[in-house]
Amino acid sequence: MSNTRPSEVSEAIKKLGSAEQVVVQTYIENLEAEIKQLKGDDVGEHENTSGDGQSQAEAVVDEEETTEEETTDEAAVEEEKEEEEPYPPMYESGDDMDQAGTYKMEASDFKSAGDYAAALDKYTLAIQAAPPSALLLANRADALLRLGRSGAAVRDCSSALEQNPDSAKALRIRGRAYKELQEYEKSRKDLSSSQTIDYDDVAAEDLKFVTEKVKESDKEKVQKKLEGEQKLRKRAEEIQKAQEEARKEAEEEAAEREAREAEMGDVPPMGGMPGGMGGMPGGMGGMPGGMGGMPGGMGGMPGGMGGMPGGDGGGMGGLMSALLSDPELAAGMQNPKVMAAFSSLMSSPGGAAGLMSNPAKMQELMADPEVGPFIQKLMKKMGPMMGGGGMPGAGSGMGDDGDEFDDLPDLDDVPNL
Repeated sequence: MSNTRPSEVSEAIKKLGSAEQVVVQTYIENLEAEIKQLKGDDVGEHENTSGDGQSQAEAVVDEEETTEEETTDEAAVEEEKEEEEPYPPMYESGDDMDQAGTYKMEASDFKSAGDYAAALDKYTLAIQAAPPSALLLANRADALLRLGRSGAAVRDCSSALEQNPDSAKALRIRGRAYKELQEYEKSRKDLSSSQTIDYDDVAAEDLKFVTEKVKESDKEKVQKKLEGEQKLRKRAEEIQKAQEEARKEAEEEAAEREAREAEMGDVPPMGGMPGGMGGMPGGMGGMPGGMGGMPGGMGGMPGGMGGMPGGDGGGMGGLMSALLSDPELAAGMQNPKVMAAFSSLMSSPGGAAGLMSNPAKMQELMADPEVGPFIQKLMKKMGPMMGGGGMPGAGSGMGDDGDEFDDLPDLDDVPNL
């Protein structure tokens, strides 16, 4: 309990039942919270309300942050306050109680006559003449409220409640001023508290009105909260769906990339043909008498090129093993273009040896900047395994040192067909 609580209130609380004690305790807590707010202190948490029908959902809403709509409403209220006339002056110094009493009587007469502007002037003079009481401040607040100066009325009532927190009149007038400012929650608290001290029929109607407004506002807050939560859930689902789609797409791209790399990096070597390439018994038939039109002709090749009776070391498979065991040739075979040219060459009639009798094919292969160098290395290193036997009819032009491919023509030496 507050140390400023009057002893009469404490005694009254002890005589009440538990339900009535809750009502009174709530009223006191509301007053204490309001005083702290007027002094500039932070109010830590919302107080529980008295029995005026606030539902559990409304209590939850009280803890929410100010919504955008509330901010807009408060801005409008502040703008309305700014449009009011300057607040009337408060007491500064002086102790002329007699003069203050005279001004109060004159103000009361003007108020009874309905001249609230004149009453306001006299109340102000009374406040400046001597330290004002809570009742005098509440009376000037009443005149201010009737003149439409709700903000100034709130200020005077708050000053009155600092002196006497149990001033029912100050609570009632401030509650009505908050109502005019559309601060319905504050209005409901003040009017509810004033009714527990001094019941008033007009204040009861005001309290009923602002209570309905608070319920409507709380209902809107709950609805907006639910809509906001729904939007957040929907947005979270969209984000989760997008992330899942991105993950699947990344996995598919990774799988396709791995498949392509496997195709490019793991090209299996050509398997040996069982038994190798069938030998060509007797090789290529000789050309007795040489080629016509060339006097003397080119010496015939009576035995032709030596056949490949079953290949070397398992036919083409053995040749491939030998190729892959040579670092330079193995590196060249990694080139798909070279691999294709080699396969075409070996599958053609006569194999690599048949290339010598096909100048057009020779020129085509040797002219390729990728295939030509490989063919030269291939013929020099692997000639004997590719059926390149001696060509006795070729005379000294086919190499006198026994290596039939050492003098294989370079690219520039191939005849231009």
